[in-house]
Amino acid sequence: MDALIACAILTLLIKTTYEKVEWKRIYNPLALIISIWLLYCILELLNLNRASLSDWSVKVRSMSFYPLIMVIMVSVLITKYKQVKLLLLLWAILTILAALKGYWQKNHGFDATELRWLYVEGGYRTHLISTGVRYFSFFTDAGNYGSCMGFSMVIFSIAAIYIKKHWLKGLYIIAGLAGAYGMIISGTRGALIVPFAGFAFFVILSKKIKIALSTIILIITSFCFLNFTTIGENNALIRRMRSAFDKNDPSLNVRLENQKRLKEHLKDIPFGAGIGFGNTRDINNPDYEFMAIPRDSWFVNIWVQTGVVGLTLYVLVLFSGIIWGGYIIFFKIKNKELRGILAALLAGVVGMTASAYGNELLGQYPNCYLYFISFAVVFMGQYYDKELLEKHELLT
Repeated sequence: MDALIACAILTLLIKTTYEKVEWKRIYNPLALIISIWLLYCILELLNLNRASLSDWSVKVRSMSFYPLIMVIMVSVLITKYKQVKLLLLLWAILTILAALKGYWQKNHGFDATELRWLYVEGGYRTHLISTGVRYFSFFTDAGNYGSCMGFSMVIFSIAAIYIKKHWLKGLYIIAGLAGAYGMIISGTRGALIVPFAGFAFFVILSKKIKIALSTIILIITSFCFLNFTTIGENNALIRRMRSAFDKNDPSLNVRLENQKRLKEHLKDIPFGAGIGFGNTRDINNPDYEFMAIPRDSWFVNIWVQTGVVGLTLYVLVLFSGIIWGGYIIFFKIKNKELRGILAALLAGVVGMTASAYGNELLGQYPNCYLYFISFAVVFMGQYYDKELLEKHELLT
């Protein structure tokens, strides 16, 4: 991951050195918002009584540095609408490949490397469970895979409505279906919130009543199917998805109990235990019991490391970005195709934000990158809209 970031920064430096760059793009509102969070994370260096400097340096990268770098890169490198479409083209192809790999695992089994991870490194504990096998494709784990595929499902199913080129529309539909398939076979219940939250937010952004009503009907039908019926109960994948709506689900109760235990440890430390806390565990450490409590959530992880103050700031940063991005799409973007693409990206961001409560996905590759790249593209929307308007005026 660090090597990839280094290559990206080198590309950025080359581009800004040899090409004329509008530097004001770097200072877009999203970069400013994330910089506030980055500053807080740097100030957390003063709160290392329970964490080490080395642990801070490891965890702070995915928590705050990488997001800011992603935003700056998009602001400088993705300056044309055709580049946005190229980005989505590559994303769609990778989504389809990820679904095909998951299909291969499900129908032909795991390869030698995957079997080693499952049986030697202990992955079987969370992936070969009583409710069935959780497939993970070429991702690090099923949770990472399922959430990312749900992300793709939301983006491409919405983008397919608005894109004009027929071959791209077809590709997006296939990618959206591939995303849905990958999300289902991952067995990740927390990933289900991605399409539910994403499509619900899209209803707000949609300016077409027919599309909004169709989306609402789809959401309600899916919810009723999973929550109020037993149709397909013989299928292990459907049973596992349905359990996400069970308030008495044992794993949910365990998570809630863990959060109560964490609350007891955190009640006197409003700034958290320090960024990187728990990254290196020593059984002789007096805080070992605290470290060992599973967090099972990106937001809970933020809470433990940065405290209630940090969690509050982090949530405000994300939600202010979402609201601002929604304002840009709803009121500033004139081109219908572009508005639909940006709405798809922001709906995906909202879905992933909601899913982050149940999974630590915003700190994982590739979700961390895709999330903030999508976010940044939304904030660049006015530049693309201006470009498309100028092209239209030249043609007329």
